[in-house]
Amino acid sequence: MVLLLAVLGAVLHPLLMLLGILPVDTHALISFLNAARSLIADFMAWGLLSVLVIMGLFVLRGRLRSPHPARDATQDPPERWSAPDRPKAVAVAITAYNDAEATAEAAAAFQVQDRVVQVIVVDNNSTDDTAELARAAGATVVREPLQGYGFACIRGLTEALKVSNAEVIVLTEGDGTFVAEDLDKFKAYIGQADMVIGTRVVHGLVENGSQMDYFFTWGNIAVATLLRLRFWNSQFLGTARLSDVGCTYRAIRRDALERILPELSVGGNHFSPHMMLVALERGLSVVEIPVTFRRRVGRSKGASQSFRKGLLTGLAMIWHIMTYSPQRAARRHGPRRGAAMPGAIENRVA
Repeated sequence: MVLLLAVLGAVLHPLLMLLGILPVDTHALISFLNAARSLIADFMAWGLLSVLVIMGLFVLRGRLRSPHPARDATQDPPERWSAPDRPKAVAVAITAYNDAEATAEAAAAFQVQDRVVQVIVVDNNSTDDTAELARAAGATVVREPLQGYGFACIRGLTEALKVSNAEVIVLTEGDGTFVAEDLDKFKAYIGQADMVIGTRVVHGLVENGSQMDYFFTWGNIAVATLLRLRFWNSQFLGTARLSDVGCTYRAIRRDALERILPELSVGGNHFSPHMMLVALERGLSVVEIPVTFRRRVGRSKGASQSFRKGLLTGLAMIWHIMTYSPQRAARRHGPRRGAAMPGAIENRVA
């Protein structure tokens, strides 16, 4: 609303100049628009002053609080703040749709990463050799009949959770954009967070010519800001520091995934912020880290295939963030198929 008012106030100035030179009597309209412009300017000025006053009060309150007692150096720190243990076993789920060679390369690259016990490729009705090449690369291949990015992600998370000895589940894509070696970054942080999400908006880590152009970079930052506003924290400007809502590459602890998996229901291209929404609604701790992002192999089938597709996906993300309600979602979707898994199956390779 503030941005819209700022744009409206900026547009009124040249509009008034244009009305002033027209050869017709526009005195009444000019007076009205001048009053509107003055009202908008006053609102913006008082709004900015109010924000500064509120920030000052928060700072003052924090400074006036009694200092917290220092921790005795001889005592062990709380478990959460001690050095995190690296996960003993990781299961990787790769979504795939008609990216045979790139998916096989990704499967092979993740197979050799430290602590990876199983790689699962979710074939979302590919018509090429995706399944065959992925199996040849040593991955377990499952087919998800429901077409859609979100359906493939949910199936991948579900199958990875069945790997009984996996403590951490990693979700990624098989289009060649993500790097298996970045898995070490996720393992470094997952010991102190429930879910670690990658961000593709860090200069120097995004390859020139990738799908993260100005539109997708700025769009992801803007939508991520909306998500931070929904889960507001006055001290850290958001419960989670987020800058990218469309990055598939993420890691989540087994116990955290078991909590949120039954609530994951979006099958479309706005699944990524949906999973973040559900996690934050359930009180999970979420940390964002920069990841390497390369040009994809082959043609995009998702939001980046065209400006129109990207815009529609962005609007769907915005609407979902603004309107999502856990209770309403539960009534609409009910228990999701395949979500329950008390008896996890053993590690297997197809």
